[in-house]
Amino acid sequence: MAQSLELLLIQFLMPDNDARRQAEDQIKRLAKDPQVVPALVQHLRTAKTPNVRQLAAVLLRKKITGHWAKLSPQLKQLVKQSLIESITMEHRYSWDVELFLALI
Repeated sequence: MAQSLELLLIQFLMPDNDARRQAEDQIKRLAKDPQVVPALVQHLRTAKTPNVRQLAAVLLRKKITGHWAKLSPQLKQLVKQSLIESITMEHRYSWDVELFLALI
């Protein structure tokens, strides 16, 4: 699911309406599976572009409450830890960019 989800997230952000609509439909189907939660967390942490990370975060926010009870305790803990680390990494990245821009 992870690799196909990554492609769908990228396609979802394309300016082509038909491509975006197809990606949206496929993401809706994938989002019915509780395993979409760890897959979205993975993309939230590893996607190369900020837009894909942001989209993964938005979709995760929308889907996590409906699937939370279905996740194992270990997976819940992994999701919590991953989200905390993601916030820290994004915060650190934004500070690095601001510092770099200030030095230019």
